[in-house]
Amino acid sequence: MSSALLFQKGSIGSLELPHRILMGSMHLGIEGDAHQLNQLKAFYSERAKGGAALMITGGVAVLPAGGGDHMFCLTDQNHRDQLKELVQAVHHAGGKMALQLQHNGRYAKSTETGLSPVAPSPIMSRITKETPRELSITEIEAIREAFIEGAHFAKQAGFDAVELMGSEGYLLNQFLSPLTNQRSDPYGGSFEKRMRLPLEIISGIRQSIGKDYPVIYRLSGDDFMEGSTTRDETLLFAQRLVAEGVDALNVGVGWHESRIPTVAASVPPAAFAHIVSAIRQAVDVPVIGANRIHTPETAEAVLKQEQMDFIAPARPWLADEGFANKLQSGDPAGLNLCISCNQACLDHTLGHPLKPVGCLVNPKTGHEWAWQNRKKSTAALNIAVVGGGVAGLATAKAAAEDGHRVTLFEAKERLGGHFYLASQIPSKDKFRNTIRFYQTALERLNVTIQLSTQPSAEALKTYDKVFLATGVVPFIPEQLKGTQLSHVTTYSDVLSGKVPFGKKIVIIGGGGIGSDLAHFIASTNEVPKGIQGFFEDYGTKVEAPASVELSIISRSPRVAKGVGPTTRWVLLSELKRLGVKLYKGFECLEITKAGVWIANEEERHCIEADQVILCTGQVANRELYELIKDDVPTELVGGSYDASELNAAKAIHQGYHLIFDNEAINI
Repeated sequence: MSSALLFQKGSIGSLELPHRILMGSMHLGIEGDAHQLNQLKAFYSERAKGGAALMITGGVAVLPAGGGDHMFCLTDQNHRDQLKELVQAVHHAGGKMALQLQHNGRYAKSTETGLSPVAPSPIMSRITKETPRELSITEIEAIREAFIEGAHFAKQAGFDAVELMGSEGYLLNQFLSPLTNQRSDPYGGSFEKRMRLPLEIISGIRQSIGKDYPVIYRLSGDDFMEGSTTRDETLLFAQRLVAEGVDALNVGVGWHESRIPTVAASVPPAAFAHIVSAIRQAVDVPVIGANRIHTPETAEAVLKQEQMDFIAPARPWLADEGFANKLQSGDPAGLNLCISCNQACLDHTLGHPLKPVGCLVNPKTGHEWAWQNRKKSTAALNIAVVGGGVAGLATAKAAAEDGHRVTLFEAKERLGGHFYLASQIPSKDKFRNTIRFYQTALERLNVTIQLSTQPSAEALKTYDKVFLATGVVPFIPEQLKGTQLSHVTTYSDVLSGKVPFGKKIVIIGGGGIGSDLAHFIASTNEVPKGIQGFFEDYGTKVEAPASVELSIISRSPRVAKGVGPTTRWVLLSELKRLGVKLYKGFECLEITKAGVWIANEEERHCIEADQVILCTGQVANRELYELIKDDVPTELVGGSYDASELNAAKAIHQGYHLIFDNEAINI
C-alpha cells in the first residue's frame, strides 16, 4: 500500500503532514497523574514511531467544572507542565501532536469534579443522572475566554495544532442543539444564536494566535438524537466555522445518550462515511473521518471515494502501535487489527471505577514504559506451551520474543480455542483476525506449532519449562436434576457445531456466554441482509427460515451482567429485536424431557424445550498439570489458571507478563 492514497502528503492549514493517517483523540485514564507521566509519554512516543502523521490528545478541560476523573485541566499549572513534557517527548520521537480542548458541560460528574455540572439549559443528562445548572452570560463569556486561552497555551507549549471538541454531546455541541439549549438570550433560541458561542471562540482564537496556527474543530456530523440539530443546520455550521478561520473539520457522530451504536463491533465498516462526505462537499478545508475506519481496505476506500481527506482512527492504534508503518510497508498479515470489543479501552474509561486504558489484543498497550525498560532473559530455554487458545498464543509469542526456543501444542486442528468459538457470534468474526495475527507472529519467530497434538506428560518433562494454557471445560451443576438427559448440551458443543440446534431452546445461564449464544442462535431466524436486499430490489419479499424459539433463564435480575457498559445495551437490544425471551431472577429447579422448571419468589412453571443448553460456568482443565508439576517447572495461564470467567484480555496479558515479570496483570 506504499503508493496508496493513504500515503499521499497532506496539510491542515500551515501544518504539512507526510500522509493521511492520524490518531484520533482518546482518554487513557492516566492523564493528570504525575506518577504516570512516563507511561503517557511512552504511549504516545510509540505511536509517533509507529508512523502516526498527527496525534490528538485526549480532551483537556479548559475549566474545572468541565473536567473529570483523570483529565488534564488547564487551570492546574502542574498539568500544563506535564503537557509541555508530553509534546516534547512526542517531538523527540519524531511525531506531531494536537491539543484537544474540551468542556464536558452536562456530561461532567459532580462526584469527579466536586462542582455542579453546568450547561446551556438545566436539562437532565441520562448519562450522569444529574441536572446541570444553567450558565449565566458572565459564565459563558468566561468559558469562551478559557477556550481562547487554551489555544494560546497549545501554541506556546509547542503543540502542532489545536482541536476543539464540539461533538459527542459535550458542551459546545450542547449549545448547538435545541434539545439542550432552550435559552432565550443571545446564546439560545434561533440557530444563529445557538451557533454563537463556538463561532465566537474560533474568532477569538484567530485574534489571539494569528492565522497561521492550525485549528481543527471536532464537529458533530449527526447527533443521532431525535429533535436535535438538523442536517442542513450542521452543513451551515460547518461553513460558518470555516469562514471564522477553522483549518480542518474532524467529524464525529452520535451522543453518549444516542440509541444508535457508533463504535460497537456490530457497526458496519465506514458506516458514517456518507455523513463525513456531505460535510466535505459543503466546505473547502480538509475533512477528517474516524468511526469504524479500522482496516487498510476501509481506510483506502473512503479516500478513494473522496468521502474525506484524512482518517483519524483511535482504537486501531491501541491494537497496533505501528499501524501506519505496517500499512505503508505492505504488511497486512503482521497488522494486529482492532476487533472493536471495547473491553479494555472504552469499558475502562467509561466504567465505574475508571481504569487505565489497555487493549485486549495488544498486551503492551498501557504498559509501554515498563515494556521499554524490561529485562530480557540471558539464557535461552527450551519451552513448551500446551494449548493454542489466546492465552497459549500470547505466551508462546512472548517467550519467543524473549529469545527462547518454543514449541506450541494444540489438541485441535486449528488455533484459537474458545476465542475461535466466540468468533461464531454475530459481529465477532473479527476475532479471527487476532488468531491470524498471533499465528503469523509465531511463524515469523520460528515457533514450532504442532496442531492435532496432545503431548504426553513424559514428553513435556524433557523441556526446561512448560506453560499450560489448556483452558476450561463447561461446568455441569450436579445439584441440577436432569443434566444427563439426551437433549441437554453445553455452549461449547453448540458453538463448535458438534450439536445441531433444536426448535424450542432454553439456555440456562444469562451471563455473557449465554447472551452471546442466544444472539448466535436467534440470528439464524433472519434472512441475511444481503439476500434480503437483493429480493427487495426486485420487489419480492423473502420468507425467513424455520423459526427457533429461544429463552434465557438468568438467576441474576441483570442479563448479560458481565458484558461491558459500551456493548451490553447493544446486545440486549439485539436480543429484544430477535424475540429472545428473558426470564430474569429465576432459579432452575429441574430439567425434564418436556422442558425446564423454573421459579422465583412469586411463581413456578415449566418452559417447554426440545433442547437445553448449559451456560452455567466453566472449570479449569488441569489434568496435565497434576501429572507434571513436580517434575518440570510449570505455570498455568489463562482459563486453566483462573476459570471464574472467560476473559481473553486477562489471558493474553497474563501470558506476556508471566514471561517478562512473572506477574499476571489484573485486567
